Amino acid sequence: MSPVERQPLLLSGLPGRMAMEVARLAHGADDLAVQRVGLTSSARHGSRCAVDDMEIALIAPGRESIRLPRGTIAVDYSTPGAALDNARWFIAHDLPFVMGTTGFEPAELESLMRKASAPAVVAPNMAPPIVLLQAALHWLAGEFPGACRGTTLSVRESHQQGKRDTSGTARALVGFFQRLGIDFDESRIEALRDPQRQRKELAVPEAFLGAHAFHRYELDAAHDTVGLVLEHNVLGRRVYAEGTLRAVRFLRARIEAGVAGVIFGMEDVLREPDVPTGT
Repeated sequence: MSPVERQPLLLSGLPGRMAMEVARLAHGADDLAVQRVGLTSSARHGSRCAVDDMEIALIAPGRESIRLPRGTIAVDYSTPGAALDNARWFIAHDLPFVMGTTGFEPAELESLMRKASAPAVVAPNMAPPIVLLQAALHWLAGEFPGACRGTTLSVRESHQQGKRDTSGTARALVGFFQRLGIDFDESRIEALRDPQRQRKELAVPEAFLGAHAFHRYELDAAHDTVGLVLEHNVLGRRVYAEGTLRAVRFLRARIEAGVAGVIFGMEDVLREPDVPTGT
């Protein structure tokens, strides 16, 4: 693909809020071309949505054929129940894809990708600052397995009321804490979805009750004489959309290098400092 060509982008999960955030940001970029057709649920098949000055026709995967430009990359922000079926559709149509949807079993997607002819970027969190924090804990868990044995842990994550699943980021970090020797099951993660509690207990700004991610990990060690708190708070969806488009550009470069059938994560994306950010 020459530098003057815009990267064709197929959005999946429209008119969901995260898919719309990506669509708006991509539509304003000079190196991306959001397609005038997008993927949606069966219930919304045949409807339309508007992204700034562009109207997008919405269809459900498999309900009718879609003609897409050569080199199209798909971006999926759908639902846990739809993600794997969407991945099957992408793979059947030889479409590389970026998937930020969470709540499905990763092993099932890995199995599907063994038959894929195109690569993918899949991550439970697309926000670069949060991914770097995950990478740091991943490194600690690998270098110091069992070092926090005897430490207790509590985890609370707060997201908008409509989020159906427990945060994939929280579950990923719990996995690293487990490798560090902490006895904690992800079923004990407190998933806060009550706006009144979010305002009162976490001071989430009113304007961001419908789009935020506040996480707090509290560790107590040495018979509760040492306390550690790890906290990361995100307001809005912009940072995830920026990370998603960074993943799209990374994937385009991998495709041009001839890579096929590989699942990359956001850590792979962030290791490539020369991937253009777009404007």
